[in-house]
This record gives sequence, C-alpha cells and structure tokens, in this order.
Amino acid sequence: MNFITQLRRYRWIVTGRWKIRRQILAAKNKGAIKIVVGSGLTDFEGWIGTDLPHFDILKKADWTYFFKDCSIDNLLAEHVFEHLTQEQTQLALELAYPFMKSGAIFRIAVPDGFNPDPLYIEHVRPNGTGAGADDHKILWDYQSLSKTGENAGFKAELIEHYIEQGKLMENEILEERGYVSRCRNRAEGLYSRSSLIIDFVK
Repeated sequence: MNFITQLRRYRWIVTGRWKIRRQILAAKNKGAIKIVVGSGLTDFEGWIGTDLPHFDILKKADWTYFFKDCSIDNLLAEHVFEHLTQEQTQLALELAYPFMKSGAIFRIAVPDGFNPDPLYIEHVRPNGTGAGADDHKILWDYQSLSKTGENAGFKAELIEHYIEQGKLMENEILEERGYVSRCRNRAEGLYSRSSLIIDFVK
C-alpha cells in the first residue's frame, strides 16, 4: 500500500469515526442511543450502524471515544459474536457494560449450536460450508452464551433458542429491542430459519 493509498484510508477511517460520533450526539439530544455493531450494509431507522475499522468493540479506547459522555439504550449484534472467541465476547460485553443505561439491552443473535438439523450445523460451524463460516470461532448455545453475558454482569433473557433435546423455545421478539432478520419469524433461506437470540439486560 503506497503513501497516497494509506493517507486516503486513514482519512476514510477518521471521517467515518467522526460521522458516527456526530450521529451518537444527535441521538443523545433526541433521547435514545441505539447502536448496531457489525452492521455491514444494514440500515435501520433510529439505529446507528457501526463496523470495523471505525469501531472495534474489543478496544476500550473506541468505547470511550464514542460514548464518554453518553449512555446507550440499546445495542444489537446479529451474527457477529460467532466471529469472536468466548474470551473476546466476554471482553466486548464487559467494555460495553459501563456505557449502558440501567435497564439497557444488548441483543445478540448468533447461529444456534443446539439446532437439531445436521445440515444447519455443518453450514454454520467453525470452518463449515456456509458463507463466512471459515471465520467462525465458536458455535454458541444458550448455555454458553448466557454464561458469558452473565460473567460480564448482565442478566440473560432468552428470546429464541433450541434446548439440548432439539426443541425450539420462543418468546416474543420485541422489534424495538433490535430487528433480527435471521429468526424463526423471518426465514430468508434454508439455513436462516432460526438463530440463538438473547437479550442481555444491564
């Protein structure tokens, strides 16, 4: 990467971070800060999308930069935390916790390791056959993900998950807590029929 390319990338990162920070301050003035982490190209009204390299959820400095004088109402991560290890996931939750309001919710959706369909598991497991599975680090289930969130100080509220016997357990998905496209009610394809969805409440 030559100097001009490096300079352009640096400017793009700085400009992107400044834009996110400005959106957060505007949301603060309106009364509610709702953040999507690992948003990619998704765009939800009333929510601020963030992703690498502008916001690294594993860096305390990034959390501090964006939220040093703000308190978050909602966080949403759909199919993000399977790309992190258990230790990295707990770190991200621990970093988020002090910047969230009391009663704030961090909604996490990931592939469900207790899904009884072997084709689903083959699709989503680390180094599986699905798109992006070559970067998956862990196959979560409701027990392992709940424990990780609770270790970070949160209360886990199970929204959609399979239990060990292969039975799907469902509670109402309140969209104001975060829109999840890969869930039982909005299946878009053979292997997006459900996710493990947990609301972590501060």
